[in-house]
Amino acid sequence: MVSDVSPLRVAGGGERVLWEQAARLARRGHRVSVVSRAADGAAAATSRDGVRVVEFPADRRSLGRFMLSSIRGARAAAGRELAAAGADVLHLHQPLSGVGVLRSPAGRGLPSLYTFHSPAPLEYRLRRGTSRLHRGGAAGRLGMAVLWALECLCVRRATRVHVLSAFSADLLRRLYGVPAARIVRIPGGVDTERFRPAADRAEARRALGLPDGRPLVLTLRNLESRMGLDALLAALAEVRRAVPDVLLLLGGTGSLRGELERLVASLDLGAHVRFLGFVADAELPRWYQAADVFVLPTRALEGFGLVTVEALASGTPVLGTPVGATPEILGALTPSPLFEDASPAAIARGLTAFLERAARDPEGARTLRAACRRLAETSYSWERAVDGLEATLAELAR
Repeated sequence: MVSDVSPLRVAGGGERVLWEQAARLARRGHRVSVVSRAADGAAAATSRDGVRVVEFPADRRSLGRFMLSSIRGARAAAGRELAAAGADVLHLHQPLSGVGVLRSPAGRGLPSLYTFHSPAPLEYRLRRGTSRLHRGGAAGRLGMAVLWALECLCVRRATRVHVLSAFSADLLRRLYGVPAARIVRIPGGVDTERFRPAADRAEARRALGLPDGRPLVLTLRNLESRMGLDALLAALAEVRRAVPDVLLLLGGTGSLRGELERLVASLDLGAHVRFLGFVADAELPRWYQAADVFVLPTRALEGFGLVTVEALASGTPVLGTPVGATPEILGALTPSPLFEDASPAAIARGLTAFLERAARDPEGARTLRAACRRLAETSYSWERAVDGLEATLAELAR
């Protein structure tokens, strides 16, 4: 497996998908090595849960140096791994490291699977200004063009392309012209043993220092523009008129933290919003268990949404905007948990209706929680997802 993110530092969906796939394949008896860009810039090699992880450094002094060093670093590190131990198949996760290996002498002769998480150039554009590598102006347009060309090369050279949703498959066809015959759809997953309903939700709240009587709304997102958190806060200002004791728990880090805090102050929401900051991986299950509802206010590019299925597995209903793959996941639940659109007014209407219905009909709320759990168990367990991945990799290796 080759990736632009490290499985040793799970900070988002890309890292989680990579690690769950690698660790579960290793548990099934396969020899799995991961070559990934180091999160902190230092090169390292280690073994974790039977998976060999080799990290290569990247030069972050400029966008050009970063891209070039990522490509060259992946090419060199994967070349050494393949020379030392060989491999039956390559599984590539992002375009910079992916193109480095696909174009290398060691990687050219191997069958390959490319996992298309989200369009790299569009992700780059939506993160403009969030770091010194995400540039605007001419430099930003050049960065987008380069990423488009690199990802285009990856998806066209890879033997098969893996997507997590029908939404992503459609993006692949429209952006890169990949025919349906080369696309393999295997949804993302959730550890249904780790993420499960609490035996006592009140106890879960007490353990986190949360009030027991207030309606708790949870969201876990990178604090960036495409996540729609400003719309959620604007909606909350309306929700509190009908549900005066509502409390939003907002977990995550990102460039918009200060801006969102100022928005909370301007809307006089200080008593209704709690910023959690980065929520450690080990703490995630309890936060899901404690919440009455999880809200996904995304306004663009929701390629799958691991947080969605994690919340469902925890027995926590999810309300989401009709963006990306969210309708695919939530469409099986009744009544519809989708907002009409991604506007603050639509989010406010949907969230208010949900909270009022839950307060009015506790038995209906329990039934919905049970349905959420069943959906995660039957459709989105990691074991089910890795069954599909294992079969695809085995077919490519043959």
